[in-house]
Amino acid sequence: PVGTAKAEVQFPYGSIQELSDTETFMAAYLSVNCKADLLRSTQTIRAVGTIESGGDSLSFTLFKKRPDKMRFTIKQGPQEVIFGVSANTVWQCIRAPQQEDQLARIEGEEAATWVSQARFFDWIISASQGEGEIVGIEVEQWTGDDSLKVRVIDDYGNTYAIFIDPQTLYPLAERLTLPNGKVTETTLNDYRDVGGMPTPFQLNISSDGESVSKIQLNNVTLNAGILSHLFELPNALQ
Repeated sequence: PVGTAKAEVQFPYGSIQELSDTETFMAAYLSVNCKADLLRSTQTIRAVGTIESGGDSLSFTLFKKRPDKMRFTIKQGPQEVIFGVSANTVWQCIRAPQQEDQLARIEGEEAATWVSQARFFDWIISASQGEGEIVGIEVEQWTGDDSLKVRVIDDYGNTYAIFIDPQTLYPLAERLTLPNGKVTETTLNDYRDVGGMPTPFQLNISSDGESVSKIQLNNVTLNAGILSHLFELPNALQ
């Protein structure tokens, strides 16, 4: 006899219907993307890679330290630009050979963007830690396959839609809709295991459907020692 009921596909972590339940989803997601011991023990992350944007290829080094410190250095020829974030303080340093460092504080909307980038874990893990919240999970197609669309609101009121592969529970893409209606989308590919944490090594960023930049990670290290003062506002700006 031909059954008319559509069979539920069982993924390793439950069917897509089961995973649409926030509690079930959260437990499964954390078990894959940030096990309890990693959540406890991971204090810093260091990533080295390249950004391709507008025909230029720039190398970068990124350091993050829990809970809210970041140092991002971009090299373009002999010049380097450093951005530092410590809690809500954001600063920039432009460094060039035989020139004095040019230092500036960054304020307003640009600062808020950097502060949001400095969060240590992804939006879903952050929400499990009480930063932002998950406001809904639904089944939606992503590139022709069923995915879980998890909607998260951050502490600034921005809404993110994060598309999750129900098979692996890895994020496939992250879509940010700004209050002015602009949509930024980041697709995440080439997941590799970094000390037990699945990490995408390729990110493609587009804005309103137009490609903006491609990020390629070459090396990622957890718990690389880094001194706190490297993130702090330089003395000259105090």
